[in-house]
Parts: sequence; structure tokens; C-alpha cells
Amino acid sequence: MRIRSFAILSLILLAAAQGASRWQSAGPWGGSATSLAVSADRPDTLLAGSRNSLVFTSIDGGDTWTRLPFPRHFLATVASLAIIDGKPDHYLAGLSADNSPYAGVWLSQDGGQTWAQSPGLAGISVEALTGWAKDPGRWVAGTRDGVWLSTDAGRNWQRISAAYNHELRGITAVAIDPLDPARIYAGTTHLPWRTVDGGKTWSSIHTGMLDDSDVFSIFIDPQRPSRVLASACSGIYRSESAGDTWTKFPGIPATHRRTHVIRQQPGRPEVVFAGTTLGLLKSANGGGGFRQLNQLHVLSMAFDPRDPQRLFLATEGAGLWRSTDGGETVRPINTGFVSRRVVNLAGSGDTLYLSVAGDNSSGGIFTSSDGGRGWKSLSAAGALRDGHVSELCACPAAPKTVLAGNETHVMRSSDGGKTWTAANFGLGGDTRLYALACLQGAAGKALILAGTGNGLLRSSDSGVTWQSVRLTTVNIRHAVQAIYTSPAAPLRLAVRTTQAVYLSEDAGATWRALNILFPVAAINDLALPGTASGLYLIATAQGLYSSEDGGKSWQRRENGLPPGTVSTLAVRPGRGNEVYAAQFGAVYRSLNGGRDWAALDGAGLGETTFRKLTFAPGAAGRLLALTPEFGVLYLDLQGDW
Repeated sequence: MRIRSFAILSLILLAAAQGASRWQSAGPWGGSATSLAVSADRPDTLLAGSRNSLVFTSIDGGDTWTRLPFPRHFLATVASLAIIDGKPDHYLAGLSADNSPYAGVWLSQDGGQTWAQSPGLAGISVEALTGWAKDPGRWVAGTRDGVWLSTDAGRNWQRISAAYNHELRGITAVAIDPLDPARIYAGTTHLPWRTVDGGKTWSSIHTGMLDDSDVFSIFIDPQRPSRVLASACSGIYRSESAGDTWTKFPGIPATHRRTHVIRQQPGRPEVVFAGTTLGLLKSANGGGGFRQLNQLHVLSMAFDPRDPQRLFLATEGAGLWRSTDGGETVRPINTGFVSRRVVNLAGSGDTLYLSVAGDNSSGGIFTSSDGGRGWKSLSAAGALRDGHVSELCACPAAPKTVLAGNETHVMRSSDGGKTWTAANFGLGGDTRLYALACLQGAAGKALILAGTGNGLLRSSDSGVTWQSVRLTTVNIRHAVQAIYTSPAAPLRLAVRTTQAVYLSEDAGATWRALNILFPVAAINDLALPGTASGLYLIATAQGLYSSEDGGKSWQRRENGLPPGTVSTLAVRPGRGNEVYAAQFGAVYRSLNGGRDWAALDGAGLGETTFRKLTFAPGAAGRLLALTPEFGVLYLDLQGDW
């Protein structure tokens, strides 16, 4: 696969649904894109949808993207997008969601700045949308509750499939005959159907198609409407009789049978593209034979109306791609587009390491050398077999040492992530990994700690060998599920087990239990003071608690912080009394070690939940936030840059 990469130099200002904030999005660009649309009137205007109710727009042909303020008080998959011909600011979005009143079709008449739900399909999961080229107001929606028709560009809808016909419920694809709007095709999770009278009657049309074929996509040749293409889990089919009979295309490998989208190249009916789970396929002879062009998992496809050689792809895990030569070569066009769940972050020197959820193609480890504003992949996910990296640590005392792991595997690198070797705990028992941390030991050497199902482990040789750490005088090993360190006090750390929280003031040589009077399972985060007289802070589902006596007693701490869940805490390096706390998408700051709090002006992002707040090494005025869908956000604090 020839994929041309390009440097990402720009930063995209993230606009919140409730107004612009000072948070900026840094990526890592990419992730999963589920739907695409190109404007016929403004071909450089594109829409891209994703999971988590994310919608993006580009006005420069995909070079850069901006997230639109689509309502996000619910989470759904944007399964289909459309731009109305002749009304380039009128958008339709079909949302797929289980048991949600917000599923259905959403409309915008101002270029995506505001949205309203169409009442006719409210609460009905929409899997596909298609329009009739000769009437921009005529649209058909394929839903989990049948086929629906709109004649006013999506404002109102009526069901055109019988409610009692349970085989016409799970609709996965729809298409309208370009010459006859009464002839509509519907793909279901069990074979295709057709109506020739606008939905009054329907017929199952599957002669020649393998039984129990999930139909993912249907395409009608605009110049020859009797020719219909359909992709299914059993292969790709063509009908020359408007669906009466079907012939399966030869030469499609069995591994490619999940063909999410099938399209003809505009103006060249002999050229057929198939977007599959294992790559983009192309046929130059109407489907007589296919060749694989790349290995992208294609979910949606769109053509530039000015140039049929210009092709856009939405992919699973790899984001958005563009081809200017009919699919022969593709390149990523993800600047500003991000739909990623970032999991963990660690820093060493001027380098940040970030773990991103996903498989080998989309997840893994990314690095930043500019304080978290730009990221590049280490391509290290394969070292962990399944690609998922949940735990990560980097060692300031050994700048090139990085450890990465998940529940079943731990890898270590001594060259900043270029190469990896297994870090075998080798102690037997339950060695499921829950946490990793690195600190500078008493002798100035790097000390790596691992929280496992078999208790706390320690390594003083960069993860080559490991020793068990006893937390109590009785050798009972409870699973260690979290490790907390203090940048201002390198020898101070705490660990949370399934039963208690233990504190060490000497880099883990000795330990004592903190007097926690509430379930430790309720703890989301813990912040350790830089001095012995500082406040210990615990973020919980019930709010913030503090201790002024080293953890012997605790009190609920509000004083400007609203009651409710506190998800994460961060202490600013070099300013031990400056602490930050997140409540879902709101950020609060304390300038006296956590005693009093105030909302950080302009730093709210109410449409998401901050998984973690931290500061960039070497950039103490830059607050970083990890999110479950927006990737990494950063905020340069006022007065510090």
C-alpha cells in the first residue's frame, strides 16, 4: 500500500457545544470515522461522522477539519450524513443508537451550527439515508423499525414498510431508482427487499443470493437502473434485472466478505470500488475481477463531483483518507479530525508518551516532543500482540526507559520506544497488570513499580528483574490497582489495593496504611503533597476529601467545589499549592493546596468527561486533559506563556 504521510503543523481550536473554550485539540489525529458526505454545490465542503455523536466539517477538500457543535447530551453513532443538493447549508445526520430517545434524523439549516431532531423518527435508530437526485426533498431512511419516507428534506417522515413485517425491520441499506422514485430497495440483516409502488407492497428479492446474507450496501447504476450492486456478508452481488436475480462476483477472497460499501466510479460504470474490512478493492471490468489497493478498513466512501478520480474514505481506526488517482494511492487527511479514547500519559524529559485505546491498526503508543501539542505514532502496538495499551510509564531518572502493558502483557523499551522486549514478572500467581509508575529512588536510580493481581512489584534495573514488595507485616498480597506519585516529593508515593491505601515516604522501603473510612473502590484519584504539612487529597464519586494529618483523618472538602464526583486531580509542578480538579467537563483550581476552590475561567467543557488532568514535563504552564473521545486537549494557563 502506497500511503503518503504528511507533517501536521497546525492546531485546531476545539469549539464546545455551549461556546468556544480555551481548550485546544492536539489529537492524535485520526480514529474511527463512520460516515462521509460531499457537497454537490460546494465540492470542497465535506462532512464526516463518527461514534460518540461527533460530526466534523472541512471546507478545503479534507485538508483540515473542524468539529461541529452537534448535540452531545447523548452518545450515538453518526451512521449516515447528507448535504442537500441546491441547499448547501442544509445537512441531514442519521443517528444509530440503542434505546435512545435521541436516535433518528437530525437537521441543520445553517451549515451545522445548530441542529434539531426530526420528530417523525425521534427515538428510532437510523442506519442509512439516501436521496433522489431529481427531487432534493425526497429522502428514504433505513431504520431498525423499517423504511421511512420524507418528501420535505427530512422534516417529516412516514413509514412505508408494514409495521407487522418483522423481516423489514432491521434495515441496513437503502437506494432509490434514479428514474422511478417509487422503486426503492432495502437491505436487511436477512437479504434484500424491493418495492415498485412507493412502499405499498414489498417483495423479497434474493434469487441467486446466499440465504441469511446481511446486506450492507446497495448501489444503482444511474445510467442503467436495471443494474444493481449489493454487498453482503456472503459476498458482492450484481443484478441486471432490477433485483429479480443476482449473480455473485467471482474472485472476492473469503476474508473480504464484510464489504461495508459498494460504489461505481461516476461516469465509468465498469470501475467498481468495494470498501471491505481488510482493504479497498477495485475492479476495472464491472466486477469480473478485483484487486486490493490498500489495507484500510473502509466504512464509507464518497467521490468529488468535479473529479471522479478524487475519492474520500472513512475508515475504522485510521480516520479519513483521500485519493486523487482513483484509489491507486491514498493519504490520510486527519488534521483536526480526532475520535480517539486516550487512556494514559507519561513523561520523561521533554518527551511525552500517550497510550490510545484500539487494536493494532488504531491504538498503541504516541509520542510528543512539543509539550503535547502534536503527536506521532511509535507503531509499538504490535509489541503487545493485541495492540491495546492500558498502562504506561516513563522514567525521568532513565530518560529512554519506557514500559507499556495491558492485563496480560508488559513490554519495556530502553531506547525511547524504538524497540521493545518482554518484561516478564516471573513471580507466578496473578500477574494481571493494573498500574505502572516510575520514580527516582533514594540512590537516584530509576525505580519502577507495577501494581498487579499478585500485589506490588518493584524493579531497579529498568524492568529486567522484579521483586515483590510487602505492604504489611503480614504477607497477604492484595491486588494493587493504582499507584500515585508526587513530582514535588519524589520519595513519596501511595498505592491503592482492593482493601486499603498505603503510603510510603521512602520510595517504597516502608509503608503505612492511611485511615480511609469509605470504600477504596470509590477512589478515582489521589494527590500527594510536596511537603509533610500539605494536604492529602482524594477524589471520589462522593466528592473531594482532604487530610491535614498525613492521612489519619479525613474531611469532605468543598469550599467552592460543587458536591459530586471528582474524577481527577493534578498538582502543578513547581507550585505545590496549585491544584486542579475535574468534575466531568468542568475544571476547578485551588491556590492553597486544596483548601479553597474556584472554577477555572473559560476551562469548562461540559460535553465530555476529563479522564485525567496532568501537566506537560518541561511546560509547567500547560495543563493537559485526556478524554474518552476527543483525544488530548491542552490549555495554556493565562499569565504563564
